[in-house]
Formats: sequence, structure tokens, C-alpha cells
Amino acid sequence: MPRPFAKTRFSFALIILIGLPTMATAQTEAESLSTSFRKAAKRVLPAVVTVRPLDVPRMVEPGVVIQLDEPTSMPRREAGGSGVIIDAAKGYVLTNHHVIDGATRVVVILSGGRERIVKGIRRDPKSDLAVLLIDPAGLTQASWGDSEALDTGDWVLAIGQPFGLSDTVTAGIVSGKGRGVGLALYEDLIQTDAAINPGNSGGPLVNMKGEVVGINTALKTAGGGFEGVGFAVPASRARRVASDLAEFGTVKRAFIGVNVRRADPAVVERVGQGGAVVISAVAPDSPASEGGVRPGDLLLKMDGKPVIGPGPLQSMIEVAAVGKPLVMAIERDGKPRDLKITPRAQPDRFGLPEPPRRE
Repeated sequence: MPRPFAKTRFSFALIILIGLPTMATAQTEAESLSTSFRKAAKRVLPAVVTVRPLDVPRMVEPGVVIQLDEPTSMPRREAGGSGVIIDAAKGYVLTNHHVIDGATRVVVILSGGRERIVKGIRRDPKSDLAVLLIDPAGLTQASWGDSEALDTGDWVLAIGQPFGLSDTVTAGIVSGKGRGVGLALYEDLIQTDAAINPGNSGGPLVNMKGEVVGINTALKTAGGGFEGVGFAVPASRARRVASDLAEFGTVKRAFIGVNVRRADPAVVERVGQGGAVVISAVAPDSPASEGGVRPGDLLLKMDGKPVIGPGPLQSMIEVAAVGKPLVMAIERDGKPRDLKITPRAQPDRFGLPEPPRRE
């Protein structure tokens, strides 16, 4: 007659033996991930800097913290910000515009504690980015990565000096793409749960190869600290803006002169296109006005590409070739039609607040 105890003991031993490879695999995977983090951080850390304005009161700093419970309140100022060296030969450092906004004297603190006085600042408040010019001697630059290849769930590292703690590395994943939070005119932000805190602004968001895929810009919070929602300007935008600032001192953009909003749910359901937008306003004497665009038009495609929301549409228009017609596929009064719009160079002050008047 079989002994129940022996059978139970055999089953228990079998469970242990089956479980051991799973535990070993998990340990191996964790160590492999840790190694990837370490290699990525070591690759980019020599290019990460602290950016410190010397002549701006630390009372206000636009665009650092979005207070969920006080959406119209002025964000608190961080103790300086971060930056990343993008061209070692020419001494170019990329950071957020809001980190140095209003400053005329700025110092950059390199990895290891060396300091460099900023010799020039080239600003683009429309994207909240700025390029700082410093002495190029002994610099190490970061490598750009492909932010378009990022997908939700991909691992990323946020690097900078939160709360003045230099060379801080945090890990997380891409939580979303194409976000807009109202900090700048042009936003198609990467959302991440890698910890971004005051002081991280301007530092790099990097992939597992140690390549820069974004510039850390803001966090969304109810209490002033990190709560799992941070944002970064994607490298696809940051790289183009930095290149124009370095070459021309300003960013070249196209414009057609429209404001848009997302289509109502009933309209979206009818046309079967979730990203469709409605033209809410048309600027007078603009390319859109001259091309026959009217408020209320439902915009479905731009130059043959489906519209997938206001942010991506805005990005598509700003990089369009000036003087080359675009075809807008719209619906008006329930009927489809195509309109030809010829973009013009965007005015420098387009989309920015009017400067204060001097008496």
C-alpha cells in the first residue's frame, strides 16, 4: 500500500526543483538590467553639467513644476538646473530656456567640479530650449538617440542635479508620448515615471545605450515633489532646435496661421478618425486665410498624412518647406474638399507674449 507521506514529500521536492531555475533566471535578469543601467549612466555622465544663473532672483521660474492643485500659480524656482554637452569641439551645452530665463550671467559646472562662465546664450522660448556657449577645452559630449523609436514601456534614465544633488541617475519607463502640458508653444513631450524633480530641468533623458532621447523639462505634481509623472522634450525636436540655434542663432519654422482644437467625440465617431481637429481660428492675411481655410473646417489630412492631434499637426507644419504648397484635406458642411496652403516663414514673435511696453 503506497505511503501518502512519501508522495507528499516527493511532490514538495519537485516543486522546489521546478522553482529554482525560475528564481535563478529572475536574478540573472535583474543583474543584467542593473548592468545596462550602469553602462548607460557611465556613458553619458561626463557630458552632464549643472547650469547656474548668477543674476536671476530665485523667486520664479516658469515651467518647472506644474501644480495640479494650483494650475494658474507660478511654479517654484529650483536651485539652478542641468544641461548636457552636445558639441565638445564648439563648447555647446543644451538646457531648458526656463533655467536661464532672464539671466545675463550664467556659470556651467562640469563633471568633476570644473566651472566655465557662459560666453553666449541662444534662446528658443517656443520650445523651452537654449544653447549655452562655453570654452570647449576638455569637454566630453553626449550622443543623440532616436526618440521616434521610443515606445511606451521602454526603459529610460533621467540624469541631472535634482535639489542640487549633482550626477543623480533615476530609472523608469516611457509612460506616454506626444504629451502637451501648456509650458511652451511647441510641445510633443515624452512622459516618463523616471524621477524628475526641481533641478533636473535641462538634463538628459537617455535610453539603454546611454544616448540622449530627451531633455528633462517638467514634472506634474500635487505636492511639489515627484509623483510619477515627468516630461521631456524629445530628441527629435531638441536636436533640430539646437542645430538651428547653433547655426543661425534662431529657429527657422514655417507657419500657416490657424488655431485648432480636437474634434468633438460625435464627429470623431462619425469620421472614424480619433486625431481629427477642427479649425477654431484663422489669422487674417495668413497662408491659411489666403488658401480659403475657414473656422469650423474639419481637418482630416495634411499633405496626405492623417492628422493625429493638435500637437503632431503643429510639429508637421513647423518643419514644412517654406514656399512649397501643402494640401489640406478638410470637411466643410459635410462635404470633403482639398485646399492648397503655402507656408511662410514664421514671424519671430509668433506665439510669444507681447514684451512689456517702456514708458
